[in-house]
Amino acid sequence: MNAVSGNQAANPAPKKPQPKTERANLYILAHPEGATELDILRNAGLSSGRNYFTDLERDYGFTFTREKIPNSDGIGAHFKYSYSSLEIAEIIIKAINKSRIHRKLAEFTPEQTAELLKPIKRLLGK
Repeated sequence: MNAVSGNQAANPAPKKPQPKTERANLYILAHPEGATELDILRNAGLSSGRNYFTDLERDYGFTFTREKIPNSDGIGAHFKYSYSSLEIAEIIIKAINKSRIHRKLAEFTPEQTAELLKPIKRLLGK
């Protein structure tokens, strides 16, 4: 065995980086009171915030509440998407876990899941 292959055996392949969709979904999950596409762009380190809300709706069969907000320049508007059910939060966690499994990571533990559900539970007064 040469030094290179020995080194490779000692250091397993690096894990895949966290996908954009997973980062966006974590942001959405943490903000049940509402988030915009611009919020995702600014706070999840993405170059675009488009489609994450509608992808979740289409893939999992639920609908976010949409609030139309006028743009600050007075031209047009954008939507703030929110949700107010524990079931939707659990679906978003399911989507994130699916991504984690694809990256060969474990699903969230019950303790991690409980932590991720705190924002929606706080909103619901639970």
